[in-house]
Amino acid sequence: MTSLLRVGVIGSGGIAGVHIRGYLDCGRYEIVGLADLEEAAMREKNERFGIAPRHYTDARAMLAAEQPDVVSICTWHPGHAPWTIAAATFRPRAILCEKPIADTIGNAEQMMIACQRNGVKLGIAHQRRFIPSYTLARDLIMRGAIGNVRMIQSFAADGLPNYSTHQTDMYRYLLGDDECDWVMGNVERKTDRYERSTRIEDCAVGVFHFRCGAVATLLSDVTPTVYQGALIYGTDGMINLTTSNLQLLNRDTAGAWQLHEPDGMFHKLADHGDQFEWFEAPAAQMNELADWVEGTRDSFRGDAVNGLKALQMVHAVYESARMHEKVLLPMATRHNPLDLMVESGHLAPQRPGPYDIRAYLLRGERMASDSES
Repeated sequence: MTSLLRVGVIGSGGIAGVHIRGYLDCGRYEIVGLADLEEAAMREKNERFGIAPRHYTDARAMLAAEQPDVVSICTWHPGHAPWTIAAATFRPRAILCEKPIADTIGNAEQMMIACQRNGVKLGIAHQRRFIPSYTLARDLIMRGAIGNVRMIQSFAADGLPNYSTHQTDMYRYLLGDDECDWVMGNVERKTDRYERSTRIEDCAVGVFHFRCGAVATLLSDVTPTVYQGALIYGTDGMINLTTSNLQLLNRDTAGAWQLHEPDGMFHKLADHGDQFEWFEAPAAQMNELADWVEGTRDSFRGDAVNGLKALQMVHAVYESARMHEKVLLPMATRHNPLDLMVESGHLAPQRPGPYDIRAYLLRGERMASDSES
């Protein structure tokens, strides 16, 4: 029997639970260490999942003592780059960092450089690439079930880096990882809003053009409609995609919507309903990650290059608003363009007073992130 891969988790908040469940459900890992400044957060993971990893308030001490094969970075966004770079110096076989890859494109590139020079595989947890309905939609599109894709329409909320990197990553996944070549967009930011210690806009609109000719539109906090998924329009049909199912309409369906509700490799849709993605996607993601680490597959759907491109696309919406132009990809600006607009006075809040929409996730007296190194 193949030995289990040893996992260390940096950051033991809510998203760490998703990672831990995925590792355990696929049956190919053991959790050997948790690192967090809050003992209560680590203890909660022990009780919830019936595990007994060692606890550390110093993540570097955990990396040194446990020498894990795989490290999960589950801190808030500003901690992704410093903790990935720190973990890479201990040379685990792979690092899986929560999305978005980083708070700036420059920091994301530094993460990739640090992992490359230390021989560490780097993945980004855009776990929806592993949802059965998304993969079925991709397969139908690749088979020409709706002809050539012309338009993808999606809806989002709670900040482009947070929610919409899933959407921009989804566009590329559905289109066979085609390249986005230009972006246009605009933002409104009259309040001083943050999400997990990262500045976000009040609302935004983005248009994304792909080399294949498809165009995606994103409305974030503009309409009451918000969901992960999309309406996909082709020359010969349509797909209505959600995280649990898809509906197909084309010539073969005789003009009626045909419902598809695919089960996963590890979980069945009927067992989890609306929560299905939070069980199946992490398990399937961790299973493919193990194959990548062990060398039985050459690629990983969550490779960091895809995470970088997803972040570039949402930051290009900000850059379009900053520069008042269509932005060609890859972007040349390595800083967060929203930060540049705010700090230059270009987009100064009209209703001052910073607030973080995820502050309720913090513990004890903490009102700000503690995730940076």
